[in-house]
Amino acid sequence: MNVNYGIKPDIKAWFEDVSKRINLVEAIFFADFSQRSLADEIKRIRLYSNKIIDTRNPTGVKKDYTDFIILDNIYQKAMMSEGLDVFILFSGDGHFSSATSFLKNICGKEVGIYGIRGTFSRQLQETASWTVTLPTEEEIQENDYSLILGELKNTKTMLNTDALIENVTKKNKTVKKQNILDSLKKLEKDGTITSRTIGKDKDVLFVDWEKAKKEGYIKEI
Repeated sequence: MNVNYGIKPDIKAWFEDVSKRINLVEAIFFADFSQRSLADEIKRIRLYSNKIIDTRNPTGVKKDYTDFIILDNIYQKAMMSEGLDVFILFSGDGHFSSATSFLKNICGKEVGIYGIRGTFSRQLQETASWTVTLPTEEEIQENDYSLILGELKNTKTMLNTDALIENVTKKNKTVKKQNILDSLKKLEKDGTITSRTIGKDKDVLFVDWEKAKKEGYIKEI
């Protein structure tokens, strides 16, 4: 999500969505926490689960064993835990297709998969009982709004549409120009952003910050 969309995973929203679908009894996080970017996430994860498994290779060899450790846990849970009717996996990796098929067809379990848009294995999707693609369209649009308003708030010069789009996409390589333009038009349509002519500068963009806050586009002015 971070690499492809510049969006940090929303663990709280994921837990809320999962809890609407099933009676959640256990959540386990697997990662090689020797990576600094992941190690910094532990404090966020602990708000939702203390079951955190560090998959780093103890020999120091740069081989990622995360998938193998997850698979081992899945099979152990499936064979040794009674009363578990649903397994949910957060991964779009096609390597989990066989495990998903085993859980669903051999063990009779319901299997839900959450995967990242653009990297979600089609085979894995077809194997699962149901799937959710992340980030959602709403998350992408909210992120675009945040980038647009953040740029207009922090810039020291007046910006028109072209300059705004150029600045945002230059600073955020994963963002598409057309998406920013579409989101800008929506903000203009609801009156959050207006354009004016200031002297020789045409179509200069201005923000109604009170409205932006009211609409929930920003948390504070």
